[in-house]
Amino acid sequence: MLPTPVTPAQKNKTRTVEDIALPTTPVKRHSPSPARPPLAKRAKLSHLNVSPSKSPRGVLPVEFHACLNAQKRAVLAMLQRPPLQFSQIEEEHDDEEPMANEVALQQLDDLLRGTVERGEGNSCLLIGPRSSGKTRIVETVLESQSQQPIVIRLSGNVQTTDRLAMREIARQAAVQTGSSFLADSDVSDPTDEDTEVNLSLPPSSHLPALISVLPTLKRPTIIILDAFDLFALHPRQALLYCLLDTAQSCRVGDGMNGIAVIGVTTRVDTINLLEKRVKSRFSGRILRTASPRRLSEWIAMARTILTMPVSDGDTNVEWSEMWSDAVEQFLAERATENLLNDTFALTRDVAMLNRIMVGSCALHRRESTDWLIQMSTILSLTPSKPFPTLAQLKSATLEQRCPPRLPFLQSLSYPCMCLLIAAVHTRTSGHDVFTFEMLHEMFREQVRTSSAAPVQMQGGSVGMMKCSREILMAVRLYIFTFVPLPNIAKEFGKYRCMADRDDVKKVIEKQGGTNLKKWFSKAK
Repeated sequence: MLPTPVTPAQKNKTRTVEDIALPTTPVKRHSPSPARPPLAKRAKLSHLNVSPSKSPRGVLPVEFHACLNAQKRAVLAMLQRPPLQFSQIEEEHDDEEPMANEVALQQLDDLLRGTVERGEGNSCLLIGPRSSGKTRIVETVLESQSQQPIVIRLSGNVQTTDRLAMREIARQAAVQTGSSFLADSDVSDPTDEDTEVNLSLPPSSHLPALISVLPTLKRPTIIILDAFDLFALHPRQALLYCLLDTAQSCRVGDGMNGIAVIGVTTRVDTINLLEKRVKSRFSGRILRTASPRRLSEWIAMARTILTMPVSDGDTNVEWSEMWSDAVEQFLAERATENLLNDTFALTRDVAMLNRIMVGSCALHRRESTDWLIQMSTILSLTPSKPFPTLAQLKSATLEQRCPPRLPFLQSLSYPCMCLLIAAVHTRTSGHDVFTFEMLHEMFREQVRTSSAAPVQMQGGSVGMMKCSREILMAVRLYIFTFVPLPNIAKEFGKYRCMADRDDVKKVIEKQGGTNLKKWFSKAK
């Protein structure tokens, strides 16, 4: 497709990222909180027992109850539409290149302006990890256009065949234009007596004719293909071929209003899934989005979400300063930073940060509703506890983590811990599969060593307790996995330990005594 000549007047009208109306409010810059707040702020927070080194405590006065509810509503609304551009959150760095989301936003805006304003035919792929802002970028660019185009949204998870996709295109186009594009027998809704949805679907031969009509509509047409990689798995890729071929053949000034095909996917190798004839009709434009790259951006996003200003009707200057100071103290704690760092090290998904802030009320149901509210960082705020605390954040964070793989390790007896330590020593020596006699002999050797050189505590000696062979034989079955072998006696059967060294280390550090810790430390 030949590029459209651009006049000098059009060059002057080229917009930047700042010209695109973002659906978020301006973000305030926050400098690092000082070691001690100013005297004026300390006076305002004195009635809440606020310490410069501790989080605010105390019951919130009655006049601030409405402000607390308004602040919770503002934060929850912000969590539904988190900040799109991370560079708006963090301080500017002149030596760094623009953020990926900024570049994708600018490129997609230029592409859609060519379709909406000049009637061009365009196509592109928007690729990025989950919750990196792909859908937000598309919706933001659509809202910033000079005129409202015809937007048709398809999803590879719903339109599993080309015939279903064609019917959905005809339905959405008919709703937005007021005219039908299929015969009456084709667009009639299926009745309850129909056993198959395909009874009311048009034949596949109508697909090229339907797609060719889209550029001739009264307004430009934007087709958004969510889960684009699933459309590439359809047989013969007829839908993609017709859409991309129509976008490529669309010419400015031929009585066409333009058409744009936008594919949204998380799969980076989607372009390799396209057939040769389909790939030849694709423009090759690939826009990429990215999640926050640094922990500072992650914390800055949490700060921006928590300090979302309330509506004008509920504005209270004293409450705003009080809430901002409480959030700064909350985020400045080392334990809070460690919790956010642990989550950031596992996943950079912004949706995970939103779930931690909102809580998991929609994910779990228990008999007690109070238990559900306690798992939330924002919803659990009350006049008695009006500001976010480390305990709330920790509970919400742990609720989003996977349950422990071996929960019974947290309540092991002394013989079980001895067998686990012996298994770790055996694995360290290169034997992943071992016998019970090997563990028993290793335990007996350690008991003799401990008795010869016991641990000295408060003037007395402490050695390892002895356990009979029968006790160790009885507890081994639910700790280890038995490896069956033919013609082998039970006491000489092969076993494999289910727990890793890190799991055993946590148990020993939490419940083990001095002798067990000393024995475990020898397994290097």
